[in-house]
Amino acid sequence: MIDVFLEAAKVFKYSENEVGASILFGLFAISWVVLRLIFFPFWVIRASSYYFVHHVPLAESYKTLLYYIFNMIVFHIYWWVLIYSMIMRQLSNNGKVREHTRSDSDDD
Repeated sequence: MIDVFLEAAKVFKYSENEVGASILFGLFAISWVVLRLIFFPFWVIRASSYYFVHHVPLAESYKTLLYYIFNMIVFHIYWWVLIYSMIMRQLSNNGKVREHTRSDSDDD
């Protein structure tokens, strides 16, 4: 669901519709916080680590799996910092989404 908002915002940005891009980027940021920073750690990780251990006999590889799941939350926090900095740049730029560094330019 999150990726749909981001990709739609890119489509609006490339078609030079700043309002649509800004709205969809806002929806992307809100859904990121709700799904990746609230739902994922407090429901998914808790269910897969705490409740699961009490009901299912686990293999040794389960600890490795948990390690990677907990690392995902670290990445989600890092990506949120990047998203937040983009929001702050957009607000300081009067609501316009600036070109990102990976955009191709025809001026070359």
